[in-house]
Parts: sequence; C-alpha cells; structure tokens
Amino acid sequence: MLVPPVVKLGRVPKGYIPMMLVDGDDDEQGQRILVPVKMLREPCMEALLDLAEQQYGHGQRGVLRIPCSMIHFEHIINGLMSKEGR
Repeated sequence: MLVPPVVKLGRVPKGYIPMMLVDGDDDEQGQRILVPVKMLREPCMEALLDLAEQQYGHGQRGVLRIPCSMIHFEHIINGLMSKEGR
C-alpha cells in the first residue's frame, strides 16, 4: 500500500505528517506524501529522520524534507506493511 500523496495545500488528516521526498540536489523539488504518525516509531523511519537532520538541519522550515527517492521509500513502506501483516 502506497502512502497517499498530498494533492493540495489543505488540511492534513489527523494521524498523518506531511513530508517531501527529495532525491538529488534540488531541495525544493520533491514528492509530497503523508506518513502515518505511528510509522515514525519504526527504526527505518528513525534512520530517515536522522539523515534528514544531517542533511538539512534540525530547524527545517515548511514541510519536512527527507533525502530519499520515492522508489526507496515505497520499499520501506511495503516492508513495514508486510511486517504488520497487512
């Protein structure tokens, strides 16, 4: 199951956090997604957040940028979903 993309600048559903997956040098362009808050406790998501802090700093403005391609992120999410038995 793919995490639904953020289509418009509207309200973020309760229980989700908006993120932008950035793959490459252009930090302003990326794929906007919504991630369930409960997934932030997973070790692989913690590792991605640590990478984001190292690359962009702790005080990011706006949407949280994650240095990860959409394909890599889909693999992570699919692994988490299969681990949960979905």
